[in-house]
Amino acid sequence: RGYLEALKKVELPTTQVIFWDLTNETEEQVTITKRQSEIIIATSDYSMSVAKTNIELGKGLIANDKFEKVPLYVTDADLFYDADITLKDLNGNIVKKGTPNVYVPVDSANGYWQWATYHEYNLNAIVKEEKQLVIENVQVKRFDSLQEFAQYRGVNNVLSRGFNGLEKAGNAALATQHEFYTKVFQKAVELKANISVVTKYYNFGKTIKPKVWNSAVLGIVEENFIEYDLEIGDEIVETLQNMDFTEKTIKNRYLIDAITRFANYKPQGKEKMIGIAETISTIKSLSSESVRIINMVTSDHINVIYTELFTQYLNGKGLLNKEQAA
Repeated sequence: RGYLEALKKVELPTTQVIFWDLTNETEEQVTITKRQSEIIIATSDYSMSVAKTNIELGKGLIANDKFEKVPLYVTDADLFYDADITLKDLNGNIVKKGTPNVYVPVDSANGYWQWATYHEYNLNAIVKEEKQLVIENVQVKRFDSLQEFAQYRGVNNVLSRGFNGLEKAGNAALATQHEFYTKVFQKAVELKANISVVTKYYNFGKTIKPKVWNSAVLGIVEENFIEYDLEIGDEIVETLQNMDFTEKTIKNRYLIDAITRFANYKPQGKEKMIGIAETISTIKSLSSESVRIINMVTSDHINVIYTELFTQYLNGKGLLNKEQAA
């Protein structure tokens, strides 16, 4: 642990790459000359940020034999030196202006996270005395100005994106063949609802952590990832539909959040929470007026819905007379 932390403090750490130099390029062919080198990678405040979760997931991706070695472009740091833009190495240390052999990544949607990920992977490999990975297919891009650099990066990234929520769920369903991911994806398509809302219906009101989703997209089901119940989820949705809750209301996160809050409430003097079975029973006993109020609510959504449920619950228990309920 101490050795790893020490490595993370080293100034100007180098990265092993294989440059692909393209020459004699025509419309039909190009000559590629490969050369291995050690370079210093640096980023600036203008670089695309890399979340820790991306790095953790990425360490598994870059070692996967299915991982596509797409071209990774870098440009000479002189552009940034000349503009007095501060650069930092992959350990977060400031790179002194004029330092040679420094390159700045030309960020892309599928490449921005790779440099930090390879760096983290190789630091761990050093500690474990394992083979380090060499970054292949690295190409140098030349720009006359930072403006040209930014325009190039913008043109090639403006419409780039990863999976959106529904696409991520769909890929997770196919990659894992797991009943939970299959169900929430199909239900989200059916309801035309946000995947996070649908997930709550089938996961006792809870969402799923990004790490779990990312693993599922790769076909990996995290052990004990959730305590879901598909039958209960279906029953809740069907009950709401049968009670004439509108599609818009069912798709709104406020409804499932209020239902979850109500189910988790522990009445005074009771040892147990109301629970989901009692909650479904309460929903089924709501009056048409209560359903109308919930469908029409425009503010303080969760509290309004919760109040309607709780009032009906008290009525059902004979704890509230009609005058009080009114």
